[in-house]
Amino acid sequence: MHSMPVVTMHPSEKFLLCQSLDNRIVVYQAGERYGLQRKKKFEGHNVAGYACDIAISPDGRFVCSGDSNGKLVFWDFKRTRILQKYHAHDKGPSIAAAWHPVEPSTVFTCGWDGVIKMWE
Repeated sequence: MHSMPVVTMHPSEKFLLCQSLDNRIVVYQAGERYGLQRKKKFEGHNVAGYACDIAISPDGRFVCSGDSNGKLVFWDFKRTRILQKYHAHDKGPSIAAAWHPVEPSTVFTCGWDGVIKMWE
């Protein structure tokens, strides 16, 4: 097991998504029973050494995270497969992402390049 510096609650409050420093997001069941969901993991990004934030769409259908190469990665929550990758930031990691609470098609990111971006 690797260090998990970022933990985010799914909007349904049934799952915890944890950014593991072995380059994947792992999912734990939350609630009365707590346990690792071994089949539900999000891979395909590089976060080793960085606490890149996890963002989940307000409806819980999509997950996004930055990575150490400045990319922004989107996954389908149900199928855990990558939907899209964008080169979001230069000169370092894309360290944080936040979904707009009212506009579900809008995501904000920031990186070590000192830039905040809005993605629609």
